[in-house]
Amino acid sequence: MPQLEQWARVRARTQCPLRRGAWYRVLQLSTAEAVLEVHGQPLSVPRPFLQVLPVRPRMWSVVPRLRGGASPPADWGSRYGVCPRCSARAALPEQAVSMRCPACKQAFVIAWSDSHWRVFELLSDTPAARAILRARDAALRLRIGHSG
Repeated sequence: MPQLEQWARVRARTQCPLRRGAWYRVLQLSTAEAVLEVHGQPLSVPRPFLQVLPVRPRMWSVVPRLRGGASPPADWGSRYGVCPRCSARAALPEQAVSMRCPACKQAFVIAWSDSHWRVFELLSDTPAARAILRARDAALRLRIGHSG
């Protein structure tokens, strides 16, 4: 069976050395910490700082500006977007549904709310989280079995 990837990003208002809004591949995960691949190197991060998903989202992350934050440019307003493909930051056009990344030129929907991802989020090693993982694994086995 192929190894399933997991992806993590720093929670919106967390102070951490990672770029907020950018998704990182999870190398190891426990209830206490996660080891993420950052620029090709492993980096250990406290698990409570992260949102972890069993898929890599393909939508712009909307990131609130931290109070007193120097970047990105102030004229971007109180929030900015992070591209799901290349992690470039960009100003968000008000009420736009999607936008093209100025760096990689790919277009993606803007995730003005991430509530739709919370159903997939693996909060901890609880019976509910294990049940979600078992259901996901069963669905993937069925999909893999039907693809060949």
